[in-house]
Amino acid sequence: MLKHIVDVLPKLRSKHVWTLKTLLSLMRRYRYVPIDILATRLRMKSSVVRKILQYLIDLGLVTTKEKDYEGYGLTWWGLDVLALRKLSSFVVLQNISHRIDVGKEADIYVCYGADGYPYIIKAYRLGRTSFKKVRSVRPTYRAETGGWFAMSIKAAKREFGILTTLWKSGVAVPKPLIWAYHMIVMNYVSGRELHKIQLRNPLNVFRNIVEEIIRAYTIAKIVHGDLSEYNILVDENTEEIWIIDWPQWLPVDHPEAEEYFRKDLEQIIRFFYRKYRISQDTLWRIVEEVNKSFSSQN
Repeated sequence: MLKHIVDVLPKLRSKHVWTLKTLLSLMRRYRYVPIDILATRLRMKSSVVRKILQYLIDLGLVTTKEKDYEGYGLTWWGLDVLALRKLSSFVVLQNISHRIDVGKEADIYVCYGADGYPYIIKAYRLGRTSFKKVRSVRPTYRAETGGWFAMSIKAAKREFGILTTLWKSGVAVPKPLIWAYHMIVMNYVSGRELHKIQLRNPLNVFRNIVEEIIRAYTIAKIVHGDLSEYNILVDENTEEIWIIDWPQWLPVDHPEAEEYFRKDLEQIIRFFYRKYRISQDTLWRIVEEVNKSFSSQN
């Protein structure tokens, strides 16, 4: 939990942070970094490095391997420390309020800055349980994989980039603020998942969703690729909408972009048909109207 990490941060000195960063860098090559390799990179004696590592192990930030060779690696908490420390240069995270969602790829938290303003933290955690699915040759990975940490960092960077593009294109997404390692910080939005609420004006909301899908396609040149009632947020009072979770996005020039664009629309149409009993002909007519409107503007 990130609440624990916020409490750990004041207990770390520069030597601890540098050791964590060095471990992460070397884990691009090693599943567990051999002690002699780590000591050489840190330019310290192995005995000194072991003391630092034991302190980090006691805090839950580092794990160790003793079979075959003496090696060390970061835990998810260790990576969390590096990310939150970097994020603190942007906003002082006084309080991690609570985790609001746990997905296959990421955890979502509400946090508050020093000014009391709420933010959302999305922390990618690909391959949560182990490295078993990553092919490795003891004690190194294949260089191109870099482990689950590297893949989580890459996924966060990729989604932050596309959220920035979408936001600048006027698409209704939470505003991305900063990316650090495997975490993204976004402005807080007060919505609930579409499937969890009863809409007062379902046709208006449907039209707004379609407008955002087509705006992303025509202006940002992006297809969501995995759209459903689970990644559309709706404000219960105003019925304003936001589209979230873009890690599977495709550029419009991708060979399968048209197929996934239609699948996104079909998924939302099926939801409104099932829950609100609006005929699919009516819903497709709205899609055509919105599409013509964007075509005439561009």
